[in-house]
Amino acid sequence: MSCNFTRSLWAGLLSLIVFATASVPTVGQTPKPSDAENPLYHGALPWEPPDDAEEMVVHSVTDGDTIRLTFPDDDWYYNTRLIGINAPEMDGPFTEEGCYGPEATEFLSELLPVRTRVLAQQDISDEDRNGRLLRHVFLIDEESGDAYLVSEILVLGGYAVARSYPPDDLYDDILEEAQKIARDDDGGLWDACAA
Repeated sequence: MSCNFTRSLWAGLLSLIVFATASVPTVGQTPKPSDAENPLYHGALPWEPPDDAEEMVVHSVTDGDTIRLTFPDDDWYYNTRLIGINAPEMDGPFTEEGCYGPEATEFLSELLPVRTRVLAQQDISDEDRNGRLLRHVFLIDEESGDAYLVSEILVLGGYAVARSYPPDDLYDDILEEAQKIARDDDGGLWDACAA
């Protein structure tokens, strides 16, 4: 075997190793979404479905942080407030339309169409003072079966801001990190509603 052939072989192997490891994220590095991921998820990573979550079905979307959920094969819906976020208001009897309110509602309606299967997880509180269920809601991707935290998607896309509502703070750290990413990207309400 010639010396040039051996060097070429080693150089080729070294290049292959460098190329293969360059695309693997290191500890502390956030993986980049692949082209195959759903663009509606805004780069959110999948979660293990929580063991204590109940399967529910989307009946309708009220606004950017409130939805109506039913139990499977049930017609009775429950007004449900997504925990850990605050989306701009829609025009209503007790509220005035906020900047990016219609966009947040429209996006959530696209993300969670009627009859979408979700997992609803209670934190500490069961209801708010308005009688709405308080839940962390996970969307189940129909193709992959992966679970995605809806509030994280909304914050990453700039459709809502992270807002802590103690004692219901299970995912506050995740939502704060998502908000830093959204603010740095200057997308959604961070661009449209800049004062």
